[in-house]
Amino acid sequence: TILEGWDRQDIGAYLQQEHVTSLDEFMDATKGMEGRLFPDTYRIYTDATIGSVVQKMTENFNRKVTQGLAEDIQKSGRSLQDVLILASILEREVRSEDEMRMAADLFLRRMKIGMPLQADATIKFVIGDKHEGVWLEDLSIDSPYNTYKHRGLPPGPIGNPGLQAIRAALHPTPNKYLYYITTKDDGHAVFAKTLEEHNA
Repeated sequence: TILEGWDRQDIGAYLQQEHVTSLDEFMDATKGMEGRLFPDTYRIYTDATIGSVVQKMTENFNRKVTQGLAEDIQKSGRSLQDVLILASILEREVRSEDEMRMAADLFLRRMKIGMPLQADATIKFVIGDKHEGVWLEDLSIDSPYNTYKHRGLPPGPIGNPGLQAIRAALHPTPNKYLYYITTKDDGHAVFAKTLEEHNA
């Protein structure tokens, strides 16, 4: 079972743990495929090659996303890659589909007004498991994935989103919020219209 939001490193480590392939072999076989390795439950035989495993995941992605949501992607006026990048951020930032749809609109409006996305999940993608959470010093990391320093979407997905996050990226819920924070206990998102509200 490949979980929603896992990046290539997570998937490769899990497949290595399950004795399917080595992490290095998986990373080599999936270069440039972040965001398109569809999270789902797969039946993988003990004699499966890494090529066949990756093929299963990409065929599933093509069936459910590239073909299944083709009309929605076209209507959005955005590229599939941009939709996947936003969905991958939503997958790691908020939990419920309702909150993902709210956050999707928030991020799209931030980009429209030239405000940085400031998504902690993009920083975590860069630093990995260096430490829990995001520290103040991490916000100055020189990386195109640092959405505190660089405006707009990062250059690629930060993980492999599931259908819930992809649908949220395609069908955001219009709102007037520009800020949110997730609670420590249950990860519920608390939205705010102003920085003052957000800080409070």
